[in-house]
Amino acid sequence: MWRILLVAITINSQAATPDRNFSLDPKQQSALGVTLTTVQIAKSEPLQASATVTVPTGREVAVTAPYPGQMVRISAGIGDTVKAGAPLGQFVSPSAGDARRLQQEATIESRLAQSVLDREQALFEDGLIPAARVQAARAKVEAAQAVVRAREAEVNASGMQFESSVSRKRGETPSGVAAGYATGSLRAPIAGVITEVFTPVGQRVDAGAVLFRLVDVSQLQLDIQLAPEKAALLKVGDAVTLPQRQANAVVTGISQAVDSSQLARVRARIQSHGNLQLGELLSVQVHPGVRKAGAGWTVPSRSLTQWQGMPVLFVATSTGFSVKSVEVLSSNDDTSVVAGPLSADSKVALSGIASLRALLQSGR
Repeated sequence: MWRILLVAITINSQAATPDRNFSLDPKQQSALGVTLTTVQIAKSEPLQASATVTVPTGREVAVTAPYPGQMVRISAGIGDTVKAGAPLGQFVSPSAGDARRLQQEATIESRLAQSVLDREQALFEDGLIPAARVQAARAKVEAAQAVVRAREAEVNASGMQFESSVSRKRGETPSGVAAGYATGSLRAPIAGVITEVFTPVGQRVDAGAVLFRLVDVSQLQLDIQLAPEKAALLKVGDAVTLPQRQANAVVTGISQAVDSSQLARVRARIQSHGNLQLGELLSVQVHPGVRKAGAGWTVPSRSLTQWQGMPVLFVATSTGFSVKSVEVLSSNDDTSVVAGPLSADSKVALSGIASLRALLQSGR
């Protein structure tokens, strides 16, 4: 029966390419097991997912101890909103005093070297010494100035604002450390909210220990976790809604890998904060969208097949079928969303796809 049908069906003599028509009457379709289904306009069904409210990269900073020492006063606490440069607390460290002493000594040495250079230059102009002595003195000045720059960079890198005068009560600084000289004020590097204070007053810490954590909450984002097959349906620009919190967001990034829990991560920028709070875990709705103008159709995934390296559908016509090339926008085991020359009344082959491919192949 199969061989007779293959001979009886006449296929166009044109080259077998997508968008090709061929004849097949209803009896032949039935004999080949071909059934049809109507395409549906693609709808954006929301995906349920869990998300954490975070901040974008670069909007969270940690204030660390520049030297071994201790906090002797804390001026801002958890939840406080501070401006850039606002004092966070007083930090005392003998190492800070040593760094300032070395800076001052380097400054003095630089001034002395400059004085020697000025004297040598005057003597050289009077013809009393050779030029080599002036060159040697100038080299010492340059070396001394380099030491000054290095010492200044070390002190400035500490981020501490040192006191210029001493006006403290007795007992506020550790014994053996000059009050004010080894005491500096730690300042907020950015404007934001203090989310953590790690060190209590009086506790000694090592250099590099985190003392405060600040977050700029003017811009928040959602860190969304989705199953990989759901994340594959999304694109940058898709909407994210949180109806219960009067907030919404837009997808800005989709991970191409999964984490240890085998979930994909999606990043969304929050456009309306509503009553969201940093760090909270909540449920969100992600709305995958179709962006092909005038073409967004849902078809059974088994209706799709490959022909000449392109995905195609067998679309029913009055005399048989037309092979239509389409672009697959998203797909899973059951349904696919495609873009292509279809209409609301288009019917595509649901079964018998292998037979239709064989007929198409035999016409080459």
